[in-house]
Amino acid sequence: MPPSQLALEVHQTRALTAAMLHQRQTEADRAELRRLAGWLSALVGNLAYVLADNPAAQIHLATAARLGTAVGENHLICWSLGAQAMVANTQQHFAEGLELSLQALEYADTPLRRAQILAWCQLRSLAGLGDQHASEAAQIMARAQDEMAVDPDGDQPGRFGFDQPELRLHLAEVSLQLGDHASARTHAQTSQSMKTVGGPGWAAATLTLARGEAARHRFGDAAALADEVLDACPPSSIRETSRARLRDLDHDLFTTPTPAREARELRERIRALPALVAVGQLSDEPNGM
Repeated sequence: MPPSQLALEVHQTRALTAAMLHQRQTEADRAELRRLAGWLSALVGNLAYVLADNPAAQIHLATAARLGTAVGENHLICWSLGAQAMVANTQQHFAEGLELSLQALEYADTPLRRAQILAWCQLRSLAGLGDQHASEAAQIMARAQDEMAVDPDGDQPGRFGFDQPELRLHLAEVSLQLGDHASARTHAQTSQSMKTVGGPGWAAATLTLARGEAARHRFGDAAALADEVLDACPPSSIRETSRARLRDLDHDLFTTPTPAREARELRERIRALPALVAVGQLSDEPNGM
């Protein structure tokens, strides 16, 4: 489903929840509605992020964290703070991302959730802060894998869950960033093999693998992997996260004085992608309800 269509439907559902909060009801019913509104706000924030609307993502994710605090739902607080760290890292505000990830870690009350925050947020912040944090990043990579290994059957794939393919994706991207191309390739291939061809997780892993091939100066192989993604994924369903990886790969392929024909053709395919459509009308924020 195109993320813009999904975002519109979630907005409409959350608007219904907000309207219900205006009605007279018991405190127990109100608390449950606020909990649902919090998770819907978190989902709206995530969808805004994949539609490249970071200001909206920050607003909705902050709302989700506040509602999680109001109803005492640690999982919601943890995930929402982690997602705020993700947005900060994307904007290269790595110090802010690190602070948010440390806050999220305080609410991570299972090994799976600790693995998620360590790999999804803290690791990326440390890698972004530069080479002086490389040894600390390596420790966090090991710690995330150890936390995941504590409960190998606890994988919870899905929008708010975390699983082995996602863990491997984060490890691959940070390994690539730290210059460990062999580990990046291994992690990316593992993540790719565990996902359905054409899905967003598969696309992310395949493009990370492509960037690894470009780093090894195997430019033709890198372009071919990107073409696989563009062939398998409907253009309207390609998220901003995958588009960012495509743009980074395009930059990688044009670092040589004479880019290959495959690189030039891939650039044209990337340029031809339809623009992402953000949701124009936002539902009211249920902050004070």
